[in-house]
Amino acid sequence: MRNDKQEIIMPVADLKWEDMHPGSPQQFSVLWGDPDEGPFGMLLKQPGAGFEAGLHTHASDYHAVLVQGTWIHTVEGDSSTPTELTPGAYVFQPAWQYHNEKFPGSGDCIIYIHQLGKSDYIPKASHDSAAPSEDTQVGD
Repeated sequence: MRNDKQEIIMPVADLKWEDMHPGSPQQFSVLWGDPDEGPFGMLLKQPGAGFEAGLHTHASDYHAVLVQGTWIHTVEGDSSTPTELTPGAYVFQPAWQYHNEKFPGSGDCIIYIHQLGKSDYIPKASHDSAAPSEDTQVGD
């Protein structure tokens, strides 16, 4: 059986980082797929030193693995003591569940994200009473 697929090898020096939004301290590097359509995989670089993403949700599930730094991932309504995640930690985030990300370390935090749908960031303040429509912001 013939396999027409080609391997991909990408040294870290060859990653292309883009700003998540104009003026945003967050950056991403797409590894495969299309974030505008989904599914896709990317590296997400968050600044440390106390950066916080804010309470938000996404229209599709994602799987994440922490590659570098310290990450605190919390979900709305969970009053348990947050856990500081370290490299190798895994998070599954279901669609439409509001959550927050905090990055308490002093250096950049890098997370691998495998998102099943298109990339979006839906802040809590804009959709308190109902699930968001298809027209959402692209990003984290």
